[in-house]
Amino acid sequence: MNTRDLGVLFAAVIAFGAVVGAVKPGRSQQHHHDFHKDFYRNWKPNDNPNTSCCNARIVGPDGVETGDCEPTKAEIRAGVWWVWVRQINGWIPVADAKILRERNPNGQDAHHCWTPDRGTICFVPPDTGG
Repeated sequence: MNTRDLGVLFAAVIAFGAVVGAVKPGRSQQHHHDFHKDFYRNWKPNDNPNTSCCNARIVGPDGVETGDCEPTKAEIRAGVWWVWVRQINGWIPVADAKILRERNPNGQDAHHCWTPDRGTICFVPPDTGG
């Protein structure tokens, strides 16, 4: 295969990925909707039970997300929960005061309510079987 053929193949792969990504909703956007009605909308932060952990994820026509809860990965490190935050592409520790004692709607994922300005609002760990 010559350089030109490789360039055409590369462009085709990129175009295919763009089409697939545009058609299929993101995991967090789809899953947030699945859990909002019965779970997220009823969760209250431990430090302010008169408010909600979640304001519903809405993606506007401009592509900007609003809302703050979604399923994610979490793990325990030295006795502290750490959660993956998609928006910052990194792990952060979760303060004990932010952990809710709520039923996990799908035991394999953690559920995390987070905004850049507030940080972790609420966190429900994955079902660890304990």
